[in-house]
Amino acid sequence: MLYRLLRYLNSPMFAFKSEIHSVRHALTILGERETRRWIRLVTLVSAGMQKSTDLVLSALVRARFCELLSPKVPRSTSDPFLLGLMSMMDAILELPMAKVLEVIPLDQQTKKVLLGCDGPARPIYQLMLAQEAGDWEHAKTYAAQLRVSESEAGELWWEAMQWARQVGNEGGT
Repeated sequence: MLYRLLRYLNSPMFAFKSEIHSVRHALTILGERETRRWIRLVTLVSAGMQKSTDLVLSALVRARFCELLSPKVPRSTSDPFLLGLMSMMDAILELPMAKVLEVIPLDQQTKKVLLGCDGPARPIYQLMLAQEAGDWEHAKTYAAQLRVSESEAGELWWEAMQWARQVGNEGGT
């Protein structure tokens, strides 16, 4: 897993001036939060290698889309990137979400949203699902709640898809 993390970070996608050669170096360059995020991402990609690549790609798109929308919600303890990433773990692991959440340590706000309850990140989650399903009426409603135009939501979704494809291609090389 650490090898994959370092390979991702040293890919042309990041264009760091010097090669990142250790987790300590990654922590110095990226900071703890970003390093943890990439470790989660590599873990998901590794877990999903035996599952459909479509599931992994969807999880990556969802994660990036939620992250791109994160400035639209009040600061909370939940990590929007992790929310999107975890939203596919039930399908990837072939377990009910409640079972997945029993064994994965997550903040309570994220768990509540993943189980269908309200929370600060719920509008992001709902917009993500509507955007993915092509449910434009609901997407319009949720985008308005976040003060995002329909076109901006579409652009962010497109950006998330491009990012996920790039990351997915890096993982497969």
